[in-house]
Amino acid sequence: MSPFTAVGHPEEGTLNSPGAPRPRIVSWNLTRVCNLACGHCYLDATQRRSEAADELSTDEALQVVEDLGRMARGAMLVLTGGEPLLRRDLDRLVAAASSAELMPVVGTNGLLLGPARASALRSAGAAGVGISIDSATRTFHDRLRGMDGAWARAIDGARAARAAGLGVLLQTTLFEENRGDLEAMIGIARDVGAMALNVFFLVCTGRGVSQTDLSGARYDEALARILALQDANPDLLIRARCAPYVRRLRGLRAGEGDALHADWSSACLAGREYFRITPSGDVTACPYIPASAGNVRVAPLDAVWARAPGFQRLREETPGGKCGVCDFRVSCGGCRARALVATGDLLGEDAKCTYVPAVTALPERRERPVSANAVAWDEDAAAMLERIPGFVRDRVRERTEAAARREAVAVITLAYLRARRPGAPEIAGARPGA
Repeated sequence: MSPFTAVGHPEEGTLNSPGAPRPRIVSWNLTRVCNLACGHCYLDATQRRSEAADELSTDEALQVVEDLGRMARGAMLVLTGGEPLLRRDLDRLVAAASSAELMPVVGTNGLLLGPARASALRSAGAAGVGISIDSATRTFHDRLRGMDGAWARAIDGARAARAAGLGVLLQTTLFEENRGDLEAMIGIARDVGAMALNVFFLVCTGRGVSQTDLSGARYDEALARILALQDANPDLLIRARCAPYVRRLRGLRAGEGDALHADWSSACLAGREYFRITPSGDVTACPYIPASAGNVRVAPLDAVWARAPGFQRLREETPGGKCGVCDFRVSCGGCRARALVATGDLLGEDAKCTYVPAVTALPERRERPVSANAVAWDEDAAAMLERIPGFVRDRVRERTEAAARREAVAVITLAYLRARRPGAPEIAGARPGA
């Protein structure tokens, strides 16, 4: 039996079901249609002129947006593909998502993102775009993407998006062939006006099984380099994605955060803070865990999120193997997709990790530590906090509470929060298909 037994119609609503956290990030593959044939595509998207017959219609998609707005207000909604700019109703879906108090971000290869198209997305309510650029020079990128000129057009698309007022996130998937490009990619990010460089670590699924993944040792080396580059470039967010080990390298335990990592971030979010919707409406824990937990045509989306057995396992159970006895088993926990690929078990060990705990280390406790210096929030301040996008809400909470403790403030008021609230919400954690 699949680890994700499908959920049918419930007898009553489940939005407030115990144990079902509010999603912070949702990735939605709107279509399999694409104008490229990328060698690492997990969706195995195809070059064709029209949507497949089983893809959600506009009306069905608008209903999904409405449902998401009710269950995950403030969450980042990453609209990707295939190539989402080939979906004719994209602007309408972006506008609906913005009206539903979600934060729509479009994950694109950038080829179709000219000035007029970028302006239309901004007018519809898009917060930003995630554009995939996989090398500092055109050779590797064009070969991986299967088209000469793809790199140059992606660069032009990023510039057009920035000129239109969209936030720009550059997305790079790391391979053995391009791992030496990180420093140069920072230069490209600055050149196009990007606010972040997100570095994704390959999970070998879909067409990605044919690609060259990093060894465990190279993986750790790359992570350490990314963290060092972030420290050296504080004005640009440089993030490792699909890389739960980053919390171990930072020494962040469960319930702990720092200036760049909220207490919930970086560890595997699949089924806990994040899920994916396929073009035909299947709901999965992440793009690299293909088993369906339910379908939006069959069951209400909030019921799938709250009740799917696979999602409940990811939230409640401890991983097995070396991940289950690790002193970072909660704060890291390993990549569940890699464990599934390697062991066939969603809760198996992540064999890519090379970490060996000290002999005296004890398995990390599942319970979050309770701060001895807890800070209270009054009703108005708590209400404002809830209006902050979900994927940065905890980071704002942590920074505000830390400031209050330093200043011996026992209760955070609306005036206190407004005085210390950061600027525009960040969208640097966007994961366009992470």
